[in-house]
Amino acid sequence: MLTTGDIDGKVVNNDVRIRDHVVETYRGHTQEVCGLKWSPSGQQLASGGNDNLLHIWDSRRSTQWLHRLEEHTSAIRALAWCPFQGN
Repeated sequence: MLTTGDIDGKVVNNDVRIRDHVVETYRGHTQEVCGLKWSPSGQQLASGGNDNLLHIWDSRRSTQWLHRLEEHTSAIRALAWCPFQGN
């Protein structure tokens, strides 16, 4: 699986082994997606963007983000998960 963010604010999961490679699309950002990081379990994805928003997505439920943090005052480009805590 290859996850990409685009200039339109979409996050896309691509299965590069198949011809029709787009398998999931997350929508929530209003500007370019600048940072992506999968959780160690591979079940949650964090995305940050030029819209100053951080979204947490559940890979098992792609229709809506789990969490949305709006407190940042600048673009979110670097993300990391806590290595010793599961959530």
